[in-house]
Amino acid sequence: MRQRGFTLVELVVVVAIIATLLAIATLQYSKMQQKASVEAQARTVYSKLVEVRAEAMYTRTPRAVIVSGNELRVYATNDTTVPPLTVFRLGMPMVMNVSPGRIEYDGQGMMQSSDLSVCVQLGTSADNPGSFDSVVASTVRTYMGKRQTGGACAPASITQK
Repeated sequence: MRQRGFTLVELVVVVAIIATLLAIATLQYSKMQQKASVEAQARTVYSKLVEVRAEAMYTRTPRAVIVSGNELRVYATNDTTVPPLTVFRLGMPMVMNVSPGRIEYDGQGMMQSSDLSVCVQLGTSADNPGSFDSVVASTVRTYMGKRQTGGACAPASITQK
């Protein structure tokens, strides 16, 4: 009479295959989660800058935004010596191509300085896994982009998305 079932070797092989697949899946999940975080933060910064520009236009009042580390401070006027209207805490630090990280819009929604870029700085590397990781604000327009590999946080090294 023959018994049916699996041998110990077959069970060990199956467990080893499952463990390998789980390890690979965990690494991929971690990378996807990091990519989503970078993109979400870039989207948040973009939407806040567009919102502040629109508020400046509609209220005909100059507005200012200061990017400092992992904070985005929005001011009701262009006077940044007063307490900010709102402070947004971000998960990862941001860097800008200018210092101090001040973006100012006049009462018509026009930025008064040359093109500025705000980039998500993931760790010490400029290489981020996201499809976009930067926001560029020009005189009349704001757009998201991807910083070129190893590139500085400057509008010239950001590809528009």
